[in-house]
Amino acid sequence: MIHLKGALCSLILLVFFSAGFSQNKARSRKAQDTKNSSFYITENETNDVKVAKLGQQLQNAIIESNTEAFMQLFDTKGFGELVTASTKNDKSLNNYRANFLKGFDSNITAFPKKIINEVETGSYYDFVNYSYDNSMDTYYMLFRIYSAETGINYHFYRVSIVNNNFSFNDIYVYLTGEALSKTLERFYLYALPKKSLFDFFGESNADEFIKLAQGVDYYNKGDFKNAYDKIDGLKGDLKDDKFVLVIKSVCASNINDALYKNSIKNIMDNYPDDATLYLSQIDYHILTEDYDMALLLFEKLKQDTDDSFLNLMMGNVEFQRERYEKALSYFEIITQEFPDFFDGYSSKLSCLSLMQEFDECIGVLDFLVKDGYAKTDIMGFVEEIDVYNVNILKDLAASETFKNWKKL
Repeated sequence: MIHLKGALCSLILLVFFSAGFSQNKARSRKAQDTKNSSFYITENETNDVKVAKLGQQLQNAIIESNTEAFMQLFDTKGFGELVTASTKNDKSLNNYRANFLKGFDSNITAFPKKIINEVETGSYYDFVNYSYDNSMDTYYMLFRIYSAETGINYHFYRVSIVNNNFSFNDIYVYLTGEALSKTLERFYLYALPKKSLFDFFGESNADEFIKLAQGVDYYNKGDFKNAYDKIDGLKGDLKDDKFVLVIKSVCASNINDALYKNSIKNIMDNYPDDATLYLSQIDYHILTEDYDMALLLFEKLKQDTDDSFLNLMMGNVEFQRERYEKALSYFEIITQEFPDFFDGYSSKLSCLSLMQEFDECIGVLDFLVKDGYAKTDIMGFVEEIDVYNVNILKDLAASETFKNWKKL
């Protein structure tokens, strides 16, 4: 029997913090809902305000590194009911189910702590917007996690009510294209007592799941090669499971581009009509230099999420294929709509420098100084050599226009 507690924590961290996206499937997915009135909320202006407040509270809890405040907003009881709903009528599993939920409650703090750690090391975690899903009779809140190093991911929180207070009871993870409750249900079912486990899946699939758990454990130890090999060796139904293929691609991305590209292609071949796997598809098209298709998928994702921040990613695609004027148009949107986000200005400067538009570069530098940045820091930024011994702003740094600006 696998060590369920460790497996769940490992899985939560793996799923939550790899880059990925998709929204529409969450809206249409008929979850294994329990008949609990707290799962259903009427759409009205009063509740709109409460949901907006809940989203802000969650964001503040992360920014303030307050795990306790985050957990107070998490309907863990409702979440546990979603994870274990498929066995709720089997009384022989009552003790197992109770022990599972007890252990789960004591370890679920792993993911807010991980979000907090990501933010403390430079990532952004932002409440983007909320929406109402008529098919699910409740609200959803969209959060974005982003860093220049790891990319972008979205978390889609499902709103519930506990003791007349708004909370959340599930999170749809864009990487996997499914709710976290559905992902953890796999571990719950595969870790059933042996007789029940075989009743659900048969002995061979149970053995394969243990291999998957071992692969996830390797991943969390940073042993990506062994993690990939363990998962790549899976057999039976589990081998081509979408979630398993996604984990495999995440492992491959830490080994080399060729293996990663093949892993993404495998996902696309097995799930050609699954729009939930935007990230994998976008990465694949960038790796194969099919930039138009990557931009098309970004545009679809932007329509799904209503998140203008994706203009940054689209600008990066255009920048990569050296279409600097087009990239600049995307970065302009970022500086206008996210005025406190420095990367928008640095990206804009990179384009202008490569286009030899040094006077416009100075306009950006003046704006940053006026906005509160120290001029010496801005000068250092322009002249800085990065870890790859490259300065993307070298043309600006060498220009007479910049040298004269330094003297002012």
